[in-house]
Amino acid sequence: MKKLKIIFGILITVVVGFFAVKLILGVVEDARIKKIKEGWHIEVVNEYIKIRKEPDQNSSELGEVKKGEVYKVDDYENHNGNFWYHVEYEKGKWGWVANPLGKGYLNDTNNEDDIKAPTIKFNDAVYYVDSIEDINYDHLEVTDDKPGVVVTHKVYHEVNEEQNKDQYWILYIATDAVGKTTKKVQKIEFNKKPDESQVEDFVKLAEDRKN
Repeated sequence: MKKLKIIFGILITVVVGFFAVKLILGVVEDARIKKIKEGWHIEVVNEYIKIRKEPDQNSSELGEVKKGEVYKVDDYENHNGNFWYHVEYEKGKWGWVANPLGKGYLNDTNNEDDIKAPTIKFNDAVYYVDSIEDINYDHLEVTDDKPGVVVTHKVYHEVNEEQNKDQYWILYIATDAVGKTTKKVQKIEFNKKPDESQVEDFVKLAEDRKN
């Protein structure tokens, strides 16, 4: 019986010690991440991104960064809209990770340069609203690497000749503090039909998206 008590006591000590160490390591890691977030850093939102020795997709691989991880950045390069970030992936070890043009592999925070165009996201294919005066942007997720994004919109009208039905489309324009813009189109349906003076002809939509 005495021997069992000793073994049981040892097991409890080991388990308590394990969780104590885990707790301490967690606190240390939280403090490290908090410190990184005070400066220029990236947070990975893709499942993974390969780390490369040089800012080139053909450069040798050093490892991977994974979704949710946060890394200190000290430099970046813009290769025709494809951004490469120089990150500290391990203590004292640095490599390059890419955020290709049109992709959202990572979030760039506290960069002194406003290098990214805004992003616009909505979850529904159709935006339902009572009238054109009630249009708002509450259903949009608009993000940028710097504050100061302004969102505007235009509404376009077309007639579906097969169904003889009015159809409407809304073009959102997000403009950041240095003039970079992102545009995205969503179908919109009204309970109260807009006046023709409040909408644009649908044929203009393609041109307005491009310009």
